[in-house]
Amino acid sequence: MFDNTALFTAALQLEYPWKVTKVELKPEKEGSSKMELHIDVDFERGARFIFYFDDGKQWVDADGKPIEKSAHDTVKRTWQHLNFFQYKTYIHARVPKVSDGEGHCPTARVPWARKNSGFTLLFEAMVMEYAKHMSVSSIAKLLEVNDKRLWRVIKHYVDDARKLEDYSSVRNLGIDETSRKGHNYISVMVDLDERKVIYTTEGKDHTTVDKFVTDFKEHKGVPDNIDIVTCDMSLGFKKGITENFKNSKTVADKFHVIKHANEAVDKVRKKESKYESELKGSKYLWLKNEGNLTDKQLEWKQKILKSAKHLKTARAYAIRVELQDIYEQCIDRQSAEPRLKKLCSWMMHSRLDDIKGFCKLVKSHWTEILNYFDYRYTNAILEGVNCIIQNVKCRARGFRNMEYFKTMIYLNCGKLDIDTAVNNAIKTFALV
Repeated sequence: MFDNTALFTAALQLEYPWKVTKVELKPEKEGSSKMELHIDVDFERGARFIFYFDDGKQWVDADGKPIEKSAHDTVKRTWQHLNFFQYKTYIHARVPKVSDGEGHCPTARVPWARKNSGFTLLFEAMVMEYAKHMSVSSIAKLLEVNDKRLWRVIKHYVDDARKLEDYSSVRNLGIDETSRKGHNYISVMVDLDERKVIYTTEGKDHTTVDKFVTDFKEHKGVPDNIDIVTCDMSLGFKKGITENFKNSKTVADKFHVIKHANEAVDKVRKKESKYESELKGSKYLWLKNEGNLTDKQLEWKQKILKSAKHLKTARAYAIRVELQDIYEQCIDRQSAEPRLKKLCSWMMHSRLDDIKGFCKLVKSHWTEILNYFDYRYTNAILEGVNCIIQNVKCRARGFRNMEYFKTMIYLNCGKLDIDTAVNNAIKTFALV
């Protein structure tokens, strides 16, 4: 009769003292026609092992050298492995353990899995490849595994990959917030030069910047080396940036500035539409540039302007257009500042309260807005990142667990070296 244990020992790349002792194909459960492959692995009698505590530290002697001993006892463990053809496959083994005489029982490592994983290293590598392209719920359904178990695997490797990150060369940062659910926000920090997320956390005030700086330093980042920080016009971010990046210049993101101008224009339109019926339903006629309007929309807009003279909305819109022209036409601070001063004077004399409110916002961020014309940095990269984040959220139909959400942001937007993290685990635990 053919002995398949040697074949599977070779297939699993097991070396002394490990070997396959039994391979059995049996029903998933009693009476089921669905079959599973079960592989029993054991070690040679008298083999000596290096043992590890639960925190991953080796059991060493007084000189710091690993203690190598024969097992005093064993504990049975099971790991799910890659499918063998269409069959779910499991590895079963006795894991050697000893007593250190102080109430601890360190165990040996097995060469096919991480400690306490429940999956083999190759299975985990497959999960990480799937996770780059699929939602965790879809992976769980495909592999017939509880999604919480998969999340533990994904978070482990993402955390390990982040430990490999070195931010010592980061010079220019972008900071923005995005909604997680409703009015719950997360802040995202991006390396503008490498175009990748380097930190994310809950909230959108100055404490988020404080948390980022702590993490930044842990990855060899130097706050004093930061030259440029782009952000929206949030006072919370402004306070955190001022306190933590003392040598940096803050640039108010031009897209956020124009967004605030658009909001002011729309507030004017809403109020005026209560007595100017022509304005009803015309919101996007005033929020888009005329070059982006369809022929039908442009015709509609011209009709409104002809039928209703001296519209407040039209005046507010003209102010917004001038702001955008300043951004597009001015090549430096010297040309931008006089025009921006003139625009602020126009806004303050516009007799439009919402436009005046926007003017006060501009004046409170005067230096940050003008810094754009010196450095030309924007948060456009973060807007792209935000689109990816929203797609990830949509793909997963939301995230109830904030840590899971952060994990997927890092995986999809952090340009992490996941392959190296997986390979390091294989080298560490497989002892190759």
